[in-house]
Formats: sequence, C-alpha cells, structure tokens
Amino acid sequence: MGPLRDDESARPGRWGLLLSLALAGMAACSTDEGHFITPSIAGRDVVLVREGSDLNARASFLDGELVFWEHHTKADVLAAFLDKPFDGSPSPRLIESAGHAQAFTAAADTTGGICLAGLRYYEGGLTTITASLSRDRGVSWSEPQVVHHERDELAVFDPDSLVAGRPGEWYLLVRYRRGLVPKGLLFRVYGFRANQWVLRGFVPGTDDLSPYDTTSLAVSNDGRLAVAFITRAGSPRVLESADGGQSWMNLGAPARLRVSGLRIPFINPPFIAEPPRVTEAMPTVRWAAGNWALVWETHVATLRGVLMTWDNYVDTLFSRHDRRAGKWTATVRVSDRRTVVRATMPPLNASMQALEMVSREARGTELRYPHLAVAATGRLAVFWSELRDERIAPVASLSNDGGASWSRPVVLERTGRSDTDGVRGAFDPDGNIRAVYRLWPGRISLMVPGGIGLKASELLL
Repeated sequence: MGPLRDDESARPGRWGLLLSLALAGMAACSTDEGHFITPSIAGRDVVLVREGSDLNARASFLDGELVFWEHHTKADVLAAFLDKPFDGSPSPRLIESAGHAQAFTAAADTTGGICLAGLRYYEGGLTTITASLSRDRGVSWSEPQVVHHERDELAVFDPDSLVAGRPGEWYLLVRYRRGLVPKGLLFRVYGFRANQWVLRGFVPGTDDLSPYDTTSLAVSNDGRLAVAFITRAGSPRVLESADGGQSWMNLGAPARLRVSGLRIPFINPPFIAEPPRVTEAMPTVRWAAGNWALVWETHVATLRGVLMTWDNYVDTLFSRHDRRAGKWTATVRVSDRRTVVRATMPPLNASMQALEMVSREARGTELRYPHLAVAATGRLAVFWSELRDERIAPVASLSNDGGASWSRPVVLERTGRSDTDGVRGAFDPDGNIRAVYRLWPGRISLMVPGGIGLKASELLL
C-alpha cells in the first residue's frame, strides 16, 4: 500500500459498510514521522487457547505476571488464571462459579489479592452478579457474595469494570444496556469495604452506549474514582468521584484534533458542503503521575463524491487532565500511520464475502480497542490492533514523558500470519511489556466453527 496524504483519495476495491448498507473500498496508508524509535527485542510468546474461545472473549494481564481469560467450554464459561505464562506452565487454574456465570471480569491489587466477579442472566429478566476474593493468586477463593440482584434490567461488563482501590477495597461499575432504568441512571458503582458489597451510588449524566463501545473505571492512589465513556453524541466524557462513587464532578473532555480534508459539495442541491464526520470511541482512563490519563480512538469519515462515497480512517489519541490547571492537555496522536478505507455503493448482487470483508476491515482499521497501561516508574504504554502488511497485528507505543511524545508502534506478535484483535497489556516487574490478545485461525471471519484462540507475547525493552 502506497503513502496517502489526508487530502488524497483512496483507491477503490475492498468491501466496506456504511449506514447499514453493504459498501466497498480499499485501504491506503500514510505515516507520521514525528514519533521516536524505542529499542526493543521480541521476547517469548505462548498460545493460551488454540481454539474454542468466543469471538469477544475477555482476556487481560491482571499484573505483569498473572493473566486472566474467559475459558469457554461446550457447556459452561469458566474463569482461567495462569501465573507466569512464559515460564513453561501451560495449565491454567479453571474456576467455575457457583451460579454458572455467563461472563467474568477480574482485577488484582498491589498485594497479590484477586477479585473475580461473575454475571448471569435468568429467564424473566433477572440479572445477578456475585464476587469472590483470593489472597493467594487464585489458588483458593472465598465464598461468593451477591453484589447485584435486579429484575427487568440487562447489566453488562466492560473490560475495565472492576478495579482495586486501597488495600481491602474493590469497586465494580455496572452498566445497563436496556430495561426499566431511568435515563441518567445507567451506571451504578458498587464498593467492597469491611467484607461486604454495597451500592455506592449512580454516575449522573450518563446515557446508554452503542453495543460496540465500552466504558472504563479507574482509581487513583488517594482513592478517587474516574469513569470514562462516550456520550450518545459521540464525544468522550470523564467524571471523577472523591467519595467512593456517591457524588461526581464532570472533568469535561479533551479537545478534538483538527480534522483536515476537503468538504465536497453535493451536486443537488448545489453549493451545500458536507463536513467530515468525527466521532470518538473506546476510552480507557488510568491514574498516572498524579493526574488522570485518557486514551481513545477517533473515527473520521470524509465525503469524496456524490454517490455515498466516503474515506474513513481512525486515530489512536491521548490526553492528560492537568489537575492544577483544571483542564485537559493538548490531544496527542499516538498512532503513527493512518489507514484510509474507501466506502462506496456495491453491486446489488453482493455476497457473503462482502460481509466477511466488512468485519475484517472494521476490526483492522476501526475497532482498535486501545488500552492504556502505566508502569510503577510512570512510563506509559498504549496497546491496540491495526492493519499492517495485509494482517491485523497487535501493536504497542510507549511514552517516557507522561504522554507528551510517543514511540513508533512496535508489533508484538511477529511470527504468525493470523489476524488478531482485543489486545490488552501491562508492564512486568522488570519494565518490559506483555500483552494478551485474541487469535484467529487465519483472516478474521464472521464464521469460525471451531472458535478462536488466545495468545500472549512479551517485548523486552
């Protein structure tokens, strides 16, 4: 793929999707030379699951050495924990919840404790969430406690729904997709203190998200909470609580980057221009060096013709909330390349192959799911997946100055040719980075009868 400036047109070709129609396009790429190079060496990698996982299975490093994932069997969903996966220990501990949970989320604290929350839906609209604790890195567990038990509501877990607070404290963000929930009360925060779970409060001013977006919860060193989400209008918003979720203050949102590109007028009626359409998605918030740090992705669609022809690209962005100044720092572009996908009308006889390409292009150039990790030294790393050399690869970029500048992204998985997505990472005790991600048997496909796999890789810095 040759270089492409923002004001140039992408070449026609591949299939894409726009406004629920089957569309077509092809990718071209431009690169940003303003990133520094970080010396790195590819470390070890290990296949955690060869096949059988769900297309959206959750997996993450709870710290730099313990990896967690949802382990799917034919009859149940289990929680899997594997300590030091690169040291030749291929057998994970599989935890089955007492209530046969259909989804799990987990978190670890600085003392080695783990909290595991399970979510289950019942007929009649009943939703329950239970949580158990482990003090020996998943070897033994406490009896599960009921966190949430409500009817006529559909609760969902996000990748960052569960976080550790001060020693002995845990916080869980429960988001509702639909149900008998008043507008503005779609987020609930539960807290674990004194050996019991209690409802701490609601996050005000929230609205429901699209099925493809996520919400992020984080906690600071002094016990403050932050929630980051995308509003229905497509803009990021961050709220902070200084009392464990009972009251919230709106911190606003970082400024959007200036979007370059032509505004192409329609022929009928004349002289009416269509500006580029910009929406944000997939935020992750973390506490870093005394301030909140936010990473997210922005989607830009620019009209290039009169027959519903659009050029689409996505950037991975970063900003930090300056507490003293009371505002967000200038938005910085973390990704160093911009893959432009043209979307236009296809023939009327488009086949299933078109939808397969839609899914692959969406995961490779749109649904990046950026994830922010913070080292004990203050070093930052952002993980995401993107289309490179005809495959969707997991990548990471690092910052040594609090997010003011970023390295050129480094590919984490260099040996395989399969597509990947859903990458999440962490720093290990030595300052290297490790990541876990979903692994397709080949190219991303909507139909994978045998399921997908999970793989972990490390990068030595």
